[in-house]
Amino acid sequence: MRLLGALPFAINRALATAVGTLLAWLPTQALKVSKTNLALCYPALSAEEQTRLARKSLLESVKNTFEIALFWRQPAEGLKRVVAVDGDTPLRQAVQDGRPIMILAPHLGCWEVLNFWLATEFGLHAMFAPSGLPEVDDLVRSGREHFGSTMYPTTARGVAGLVRAMKKGALTAILPDQVPDRRSGRHVPFYGQSAYTGTLACKLIRQTQAVTFMAWARRLPGTQGYEIRVRPADDSVADDDLDTALTAMNHSIENLIDESPSQYLWSYKRFRRPPSGVDTPY
Repeated sequence: MRLLGALPFAINRALATAVGTLLAWLPTQALKVSKTNLALCYPALSAEEQTRLARKSLLESVKNTFEIALFWRQPAEGLKRVVAVDGDTPLRQAVQDGRPIMILAPHLGCWEVLNFWLATEFGLHAMFAPSGLPEVDDLVRSGREHFGSTMYPTTARGVAGLVRAMKKGALTAILPDQVPDRRSGRHVPFYGQSAYTGTLACKLIRQTQAVTFMAWARRLPGTQGYEIRVRPADDSVADDDLDTALTAMNHSIENLIDESPSQYLWSYKRFRRPPSGVDTPY
């Protein structure tokens, strides 16, 4: 990761493209999982189209891995490559009004560049879950805190601290499409499939009355950079009924993914924790 972080962006991207193109054609577990997910989520596509999209997604995932290794070490390199922003006017108005804000940012595009942009533009309060690898954690944390982000541990005390900050008008961002542990989620539809979905984001939205947006950093062709895209979330993410809120959140994620399906992390086993009595598709 340090080596990748030392390479100029153009070389980093060229190397990622070469490695990703090769990886996309190998019979890897990542390709198998991607094809399984796409068969579940985009059944209207032919098998050939699903395979083609899976390969494009793997290429984009390798680009993401290579680029964040660079941006964690040199955060300013990532931020300066934001060349366009779309849909941010309502977000800026909510910040100006002093409202607490929740950004739901799925594994789409380059989420680290989005973190940098949010931290620079508005100040970012976010949670941090250690990986268990101290060297990697130090690298990730130093990159994410470079622009003044406030990080909270993924503990009860950390959540309480984040809630206090949000009630004072802070902006936070959460990755809403991770599979949570067995005590922190519920099964609701995602692309028509039952997906075990984390409840933390919707509980925070309801508790703090946060204005909620979807956002991602779209990777532009070649070395052109990134476009930040901000979209309103479904109003029902704040519904008192948790299943309704979670379903609305997943629907909002689907709408975001549909803007550029090839840049979503389809190699992630999103359906690995099925309802009782149902086999995992993997």
